[in-house]
Amino acid sequence: MFKLLSGIFILSGIVGVISLLLAIFNFIKLDRIKAIKMLKFTGISIFILGLSALSASEFLPESYTVSKEESPKKEKHEEKPVAKVESTKDATWQGKVKEVASFNSTPSKKFDTIEAYAKKYPATKAEVKEFEDDIVAEYKNKKYLADVQNNEYMLGNIFKAYVVNRYYGEEETPINDFVFGFYQNSNYTFKGLESINSNAIKYNERQMDKALTAIEN
Repeated sequence: MFKLLSGIFILSGIVGVISLLLAIFNFIKLDRIKAIKMLKFTGISIFILGLSALSASEFLPESYTVSKEESPKKEKHEEKPVAKVESTKDATWQGKVKEVASFNSTPSKKFDTIEAYAKKYPATKAEVKEFEDDIVAEYKNKKYLADVQNNEYMLGNIFKAYVVNRYYGEEETPINDFVFGFYQNSNYTFKGLESINSNAIKYNERQMDKALTAIEN
């Protein structure tokens, strides 16, 4: 039955196309009567074509039909395993600074590594206060830029300054202004962007002196 309906479907299609072409041809020849007859044949052929198509679909073999239950479902993509990140609680910040300082890489890369670590370091309020005191003390004794080639010392100061500055955020307070200047000077001199006696470094130190006066008063 399916083959018979398929044959009717194909034959109707052929007849429809031929009738349509003849109708167009007769219209061109201005023979409207014949053209209209051909259009009628075309309409009948299209009707038979649609009817046979609907009938044939009912006789399709089961292998051609897929039920909703059998249709393939979207596969759930398995999440790629995430590389284990060392918890900051499992190691001290001093150990991390020492580790980064020993890397065989440029100061800029070492700076980027310690800054990334500082961004996630879960500092306590007590640690922040301790870091503040250390930074002020290192500035007062003029030691903080005395040896910019000392990777471990400079990275330790940069780490402390970043953690304190992150703690205060956008607050415009004397201690935050002071720590930010300390951070910039340590950063620029460690990476070799400024010399310790450059105008930019001296300008920051003048601003730091003002902030320090406000802190102590």
